[in-house]
Amino acid sequence: MQLYRPPTELQGVVECAIVVRRAAGSLSRFPAMPRAMLTLAPAVGGAAAVGFHALSTRACTHTHAQALHALGLVLPPDTAARLLGPSTGALVDATLPWAEIAGPAETARLDDALGLADDDRSRLAALQASLARVLARGSERVQRARAEALQRLCATVGRHGTQAAPELGLGPRQLERRCRALLGLTPKQMQRLTRLHGVLSDALRRQRPPGADAALA
Repeated sequence: MQLYRPPTELQGVVECAIVVRRAAGSLSRFPAMPRAMLTLAPAVGGAAAVGFHALSTRACTHTHAQALHALGLVLPPDTAARLLGPSTGALVDATLPWAEIAGPAETARLDDALGLADDDRSRLAALQASLARVLARGSERVQRARAEALQRLCATVGRHGTQAAPELGLGPRQLERRCRALLGLTPKQMQRLTRLHGVLSDALRRQRPPGADAALA
């Protein structure tokens, strides 16, 4: 597995880019994660498929009957909410074809770029460019305001859960409704997943198993 930093203009929008290679017969295990992904992976028959994976609330395991070579972008929850928007609605534990979010014209443009790409870095660049174009649709002022509001919501609820309501200027029921509408999660679920993600990320950075302090967290 290889991790890459996003370009400067996408920092905060993309957490990281990732390339995964797995041998035939191997397993991939994913924890519940307050993150989404935009991925490019082989589909049945050998064709490449671009998919959007929403935030997950449960761990999952995949068995790879054949060797796997996949890549993608790890997206923070506010980016996921911006992509889904009011027309699609909040989703968790779901995978959508990128075409359902980006539309046929953008999907065709991405397919053309991927067809010209000859290595993983250029394929990741094509995914990042497609993501940036979809997020840039509409008024720049409106998009910026929505991005800032979603970032604040996700960060505050991730830290404080149901206690985030006063800091956000909301009542408890308003906070619950807003989180369900925009994230597909309750404030408590978002806080719990954020804590777990933080513990696992810290363990990866330190390259050692989590200890008793992590269990308490």
